[in-house]
Amino acid sequence: MTNHARPAQPFGRTVGAEIARQAQQHAHPAVAPRRDEAALATLLRARQRGDAQRQEPWVRRAPEAPPKPPHADVIEHLAARLVPSSLWGVVEPLIPPAKVRRQGGGRSRVSDRAVFTAIVFVLTSGCAWRHLPATFGVTVPTVHRRFQEWTDAGLWLRLRRVPAEGNPAESEWLRLVLDAAERRGTRAAG
Repeated sequence: MTNHARPAQPFGRTVGAEIARQAQQHAHPAVAPRRDEAALATLLRARQRGDAQRQEPWVRRAPEAPPKPPHADVIEHLAARLVPSSLWGVVEPLIPPAKVRRQGGGRSRVSDRAVFTAIVFVLTSGCAWRHLPATFGVTVPTVHRRFQEWTDAGLWLRLRRVPAEGNPAESEWLRLVLDAAERRGTRAAG
């Protein structure tokens, strides 16, 4: 018996060849194997159109903006009605500045306009703080804490001293908001 020694092939080539051979044997006859040129053309088309499913893990991409929730337009409309631009122009300069954190860090501060809009909603609707809809994008503790800070800083009293200019309906709206703020502020303090 003659024992013919085969030249040793690297393990990877042998396994790869065996996998390719098995794939050809078990391939469906109606489906032709994909050619390298077709695969390359598909890859190039995907790269040209910026296919989102094919992303290289080593490429750092800028984060995409989160999609707008379906109720965002309603909230923007409601915010524009509750705190029109002209009213915000009167209120904004009177809001006390934020306290500076010594250590830094933490979450970024929620915008004063979003908080003021949520406060106006609670004051004018008469709902409890805990029933503030989450669609305003601010948390109940943040809104209530800011209301307390602004009440302690005298924001509502300073707003009452602002001369009534412009639209009389807007002046009446501001008066109603201030009355409600003073009622809530005294109730919370007492």
